[in-house]
Amino acid sequence: MARVSSIITNFRAGEISPRLEGRIDLQKYNEAVKDLNNMIVFPQGGTTRRPGTFYAGTTKDGGQVRLINFEFSDTQAYVLEFGNNYIRVFKDGGLVTEATTAISAITKANPAVVTSNSHGLNNGDRVFITGVVGMTEVNNREFTVAGKTTNTFQLSGVNSTGFTTYGSAGTVGKIVEITSTYTTSQLSSINFAQSADVLFLAHNSHQPAKLTRTSHTSWTLTDIDFTDGPYLDENITTTTLYASADNGSVTITASADLFASTDVGRLIRFREVLEITYDEWAASTSYANDVFVRFNGHVYKHTTGSTQTSGNTPPVHTSGTETYGSLNWEYRHDDTGYVKVTAFTNATTVTASVQTDDGGISVLPAQVVGSSNATTKWSLGSFSATTGFPRAIGFYEERLYFAGTTSQPQTIFGSVSADFENHTPGTEDDAAINVTIASDQVNVIKHLLPARFLQLLTTSAEFTLSGGAGSEPVTPTNVNVLRETTFGTGTVKPLRAGNSTILIQKGAEKVKEITFDLDTDGLLGVDLTVLADHLARGGLTDMVWQQEPELLLWFVHSDGRLIGLTYDRANATVGWHEHSLGGSGIVESITAIPSGAEDQVYLSVKRTINSATVRHIVFLKSLYFNDDVEDAFFVDSGLTYSGSATTSITGLNHLEGVTVTILADGSAHADKTVSGGAVTLDRSASKVHIGYGYTSSLETLRMEAGAEDGISQGKIKRIHGVTARFFQTVGAELGPDTSNLDRLPFRDSSMNMDEAVPLFTGDKEISFPSGYDNDAKIVIRQTQPLPMTILAIMRRSNTFDA
Repeated sequence: MARVSSIITNFRAGEISPRLEGRIDLQKYNEAVKDLNNMIVFPQGGTTRRPGTFYAGTTKDGGQVRLINFEFSDTQAYVLEFGNNYIRVFKDGGLVTEATTAISAITKANPAVVTSNSHGLNNGDRVFITGVVGMTEVNNREFTVAGKTTNTFQLSGVNSTGFTTYGSAGTVGKIVEITSTYTTSQLSSINFAQSADVLFLAHNSHQPAKLTRTSHTSWTLTDIDFTDGPYLDENITTTTLYASADNGSVTITASADLFASTDVGRLIRFREVLEITYDEWAASTSYANDVFVRFNGHVYKHTTGSTQTSGNTPPVHTSGTETYGSLNWEYRHDDTGYVKVTAFTNATTVTASVQTDDGGISVLPAQVVGSSNATTKWSLGSFSATTGFPRAIGFYEERLYFAGTTSQPQTIFGSVSADFENHTPGTEDDAAINVTIASDQVNVIKHLLPARFLQLLTTSAEFTLSGGAGSEPVTPTNVNVLRETTFGTGTVKPLRAGNSTILIQKGAEKVKEITFDLDTDGLLGVDLTVLADHLARGGLTDMVWQQEPELLLWFVHSDGRLIGLTYDRANATVGWHEHSLGGSGIVESITAIPSGAEDQVYLSVKRTINSATVRHIVFLKSLYFNDDVEDAFFVDSGLTYSGSATTSITGLNHLEGVTVTILADGSAHADKTVSGGAVTLDRSASKVHIGYGYTSSLETLRMEAGAEDGISQGKIKRIHGVTARFFQTVGAELGPDTSNLDRLPFRDSSMNMDEAVPLFTGDKEISFPSGYDNDAKIVIRQTQPLPMTILAIMRRSNTFDA
């Protein structure tokens, strides 16, 4: 076993995962992180308390949601709340609403009636009220509109008879909400990829869709109307199809059972062999009126009105009618045409609408129209309720790729280059791509992740897709798919962290780091959870990458714990930590968006308050705050009051009945219970942070040091003194175990008793009250809503060799 005394004496870069001659003492590392609760390991050295979480709102009706980031730019970033058949939008720490109107009165009645002239709201609208003076019970809350008139509306189900009397001011705004068809059970399986103002969505049970933002408050969710594809391989059976007409709404008839009711919305493509049907255009040739010719894959009709002789220039246009010499040629169609099924009649008959191709033509080839022209040259669309829709999506080299349908689980569908909704087949370099993984077992493609190559992450292996020579672009005739590793990926969307791919393995209990290895010219996988495998037992259900201000991977455990991983490969720092939220909060979803100098991590947290299930949307406060202890925010689902000194703090309706922890003007305040959305402080304060309290604790490894005849493990030891080095800390307890902790003094006689204790940076000498045992551990804990950062722990000890 490697010696790991360094983890006892210092938490510097690299030492949190102790190394000696390339080996890691995994047992001791696991012990170290087992009780590293609500503490974050930093590569610059030290361990700091997790920041608190700020309350941004509740989910609609308290339902379970999935949080997804939408980033147009660093200043235009949103968090999308995907719930049961709806999507809502968070920005700047709160729900996005439409333009607000002023409130001029609110009655004390059951239900409460709000007066807001020309509010423009409708019954059933969800609204958000803020800024009311007097009746503060309605502030920062969401309500449903009922009984609306031109200038008034009711707050459905709200009895305000016991509220404070309305005084003045306040605004009301309709919450921006987009209707969707994704149900609660489907939320975790939604895959997505973003391009500018459009978020493309994929789910195996839904037509691929796109969420488009046109303004801060205007969002539209629509199914993607693909142009010409993608398709299954062309028919090779004797079954024929024909259309009743060449445009508009047509009937498609099959010679054998082919269709199902689930084919509504599916594409059908017809192909005509032009060389058999039409003569090729020729120069200096006499053409009668209404004669058809072909040239360069297109069909033209002579429409001059009389017989004419062609010149030397062939028709090349792809729409309308053009004149070449003395002849008018009307563009009719190329060698293909396609329709979309609009209604199912029976297994041999459907109704369909002729679609417009990428050339703007809505005409089927003449030789597929009518029963005498029944053809075997047809292809059915790859995406439908019959075959399943793609579950994976991703951008790579200016193409939007889909993959993982039920009937083609190993097939990748790439769009036309720079035309994401166009899948017109072809062999040209910019045509759509359709390729299937050749493998010795079925590997359902779960995720697509762009990197140096396009990574195809499947249920049992990881592949890469690239151009034939690796550095060449991918084209329909130049595709190279290679198997790289064989871990298998679960439902959670993998991500890129630095130059690595991070994925949760299909069993959900292992986190893999996949990087490009120059020695093998391929991908190499490393198990990150081997350092602390107990933290992932039971399964991980979500994850996100936070790049600023520190490099942190965040994971959601199936039991609701928040698990962190300090991940800074460049500085050889990889350290796990565990985070339980105050109030027994259960984390269900996580995402992150840029917000100034930091990435803002949002969480959906489930709690039980007053016997009711609620879900709070919160975000982690900044890791770093001003040097003033008043700005330290270390409560969960908390809010901040900042203003004139007061003893009455209102607007705490989301914590009704909860005993909350309070920091008032930088000093810990006695806990209070929220009643009527408010608490009364024991002393007035001008800056107050209120929320659930939580405990942060750190426990060192069993001591390994000081032995004269080998290692000290298994020998009797005693720690008789400890020096702890702190950075910007107030309040801490230290001792040999959680039952024997002494609170460290941070206030001295030079400080005014009516002022907050300033942040302390330096060493604290502690007389350590430990006995004689085999472990010799040190525990440091913070239970107050105050910051604590530990740079080093130095112990003075004896090891008894006898």
